[in-house]
This record gives sequence, C-alpha cells and structure tokens, in this order.
Amino acid sequence: MKASIPRPRAPTPLPVWLIAVWLVVLTPALAQNWQTAQAPGFVVRYVGRADALHLPDVFRVLQKARQDLQTMGLSLPPIVRVVIHPNLKSYTASTRLPWFVLAAAHRSKNQIDSQRLRVLRERGTLERTLRHELFHLAQPEGWPRWKAEGMAMRFAGEQPVARPLEAITEAELERLLTNPPDRETLRRAMATAYRWTSRLVRSIINGLSAIDHRRN
Repeated sequence: MKASIPRPRAPTPLPVWLIAVWLVVLTPALAQNWQTAQAPGFVVRYVGRADALHLPDVFRVLQKARQDLQTMGLSLPPIVRVVIHPNLKSYTASTRLPWFVLAAAHRSKNQIDSQRLRVLRERGTLERTLRHELFHLAQPEGWPRWKAEGMAMRFAGEQPVARPLEAITEAELERLLTNPPDRETLRRAMATAYRWTSRLVRSIINGLSAIDHRRN
C-alpha cells in the first residue's frame, strides 16, 4: 500500500490593502517624476531639484547657441527638446550609448538626451556639451560623421584631449565614431575628426584668400 502524499496547500492571496501599500512604496522607484521647464525655442525635461537649480544656465547656453548658429547661417528646429536623465540607467536605456558619451542629439526627434547636469558641471563641460549637440541638430544634411563631429567641436570651443589616430581610413574613422569600443578610442577618434576638419577649414580659407588675391 502506498503512503498517501499530502497535497501542497494553495498560497493564500495577499490582501488587497497590502498590494496597494506595496504599489505606493514601489511607484517612485519604477516611474520617474518628470518635470518640464520652457523658454523660447526650448523645452527641458528633468527630474528633481538638483538639476532644476542649473536650468537658468542651461537656457542661457541654449539661447546663445541658437543665436550663434543663426549667425553662421544654420537653423535649429523651432522647438528643441532637451531631456536631462536622472541617472545613468535611464540615459543608457534611452540612448543605447555607453557611459562615457555624455549626451546625444537625435535629429529625427529634434531632441538632445543628456546625463545629469551635475555630472556635466563636475567635468566642466556643461556649456560645451550643449553647444556640441545643438550643432548636430542644425548641421547640413549629408555630412560624414567625422566632419559633423569635428565641426561640432569647433563650434563648442572644444579641444582634443588625446592624440589623433594615424594612418586611418575614413571608413574606419566613421566606424569608431559611430560605435567606439572605449573612452580612449573615442577621444582619439574625435581628435582625428578635429584635425581633419581643421585642415578642411584651412584649405577653404586659403582658397578664398587666393581668389581675393587674383581679383586684386
């Protein structure tokens, strides 16, 4: 005769009130309390008071950059959205970019995604980062990546922080700028783009000088 095996008891359902309490406790961790600030031409989304404290500086930089771009004959979209992510997880989930890329411009959405303003402040790159990404939203269509990055650096007042890559093809440079394997490689690729655009600008200036000289 086989011994009878007791059946496991079905789990007792949690009380509705306890489930409600858990949802209240977990909601702040699962959903960010996004807030919005606006100024002419710009909408900034952020989370928390720490980033809100820097918004006057952010709008000042954005509006000055729009004026500078207009002076250059470049136009931004009528409304640019800037999303300040509250943490690295939010930023990387939205952009699919590594931690060492501080911000990214999305031309199809007229939007810039950025890491915490405190991070940019601590690195002394708040103004340069915003100007760099705004240039990408205004740059002409069809530019190769190296030209776009090099000219954005020049507009932002950035200087290379690493040695340029030597004996590299344009295709390889484009690949490294699009999908850098690490921070140092990105820095060297950006320095290369800066060097190439500097040569391009010099050749244009020399060509214009030669034309003026022949006219005179």
